[in-house]
Amino acid sequence: MPKMANDAVAGTPKITAFTADGKASRVKAERLEIDFGDGRKLLLAFPERAWGDLEIEADADDEAAVPILSLQPGACNLLTLRVDVHHDMAFVEPIDLPAGEHPPVLKLSVQKAVEGEDKANAPKKNHIRRWAQAALRQDAEVTVRLVGEDEGRTLNRDYRGKDYATNVLSFAYAEGEAQPALPEAATETVLAGDLVLCVPVVAREAAAQGKTLEAHFAHLVVHGMLHLQGYDHESETEAAEMEALETAILRDLGYADPYA
Repeated sequence: MPKMANDAVAGTPKITAFTADGKASRVKAERLEIDFGDGRKLLLAFPERAWGDLEIEADADDEAAVPILSLQPGACNLLTLRVDVHHDMAFVEPIDLPAGEHPPVLKLSVQKAVEGEDKANAPKKNHIRRWAQAALRQDAEVTVRLVGEDEGRTLNRDYRGKDYATNVLSFAYAEGEAQPALPEAATETVLAGDLVLCVPVVAREAAAQGKTLEAHFAHLVVHGMLHLQGYDHESETEAAEMEALETAILRDLGYADPYA
């Protein structure tokens, strides 16, 4: 498995990969994808800063499969990580547990309907999950769709009556309004909805506002998730409450005040 080099500093981590015969090669990457075959993948997302967290995510080629990580302790400085893919898993009814706080559960689906530069600018699924989870206040099933300008404009025109592509659209099923027919869209649950992010619009806005693309995407995912949960900014009071909550969530995620 590739390892972080000892001289990693702020910025892109330096990674040294070793072959079976001990030969080393150094690469710079923010994310690695290891394909084990049989539809099993392991994604490693490295921190932007040397003191950040290493994110490890299991993935599967089959959207219907459930990727599972298992951890087996070895020596005092060794852990074995295994990636399995399960099909046709049966979910059992929840059991009654002792009362206590627990983080809300997010069932997330990410669809990428982008190509070329837009595909390169699109955020990674593990980042979207982190941002969405941070803004979640209840169990939810959410589909996030990353689109280009044409689809973004069509959705905004058909469902909001505005003939231009906007940065983010939120469709909360609980509102009872017509919803876009997104492929594999979320089904009814405690909270269900879709977020549509128009990648080229977000990229232009980030450049114009002097923000990093990641920070702007993080803000819009948080903003959209709060909309799904009933927050709005129709009045000055509502806007102030929502902006304060967004700022606090983004601060906890390590991002600057988006309204500063």
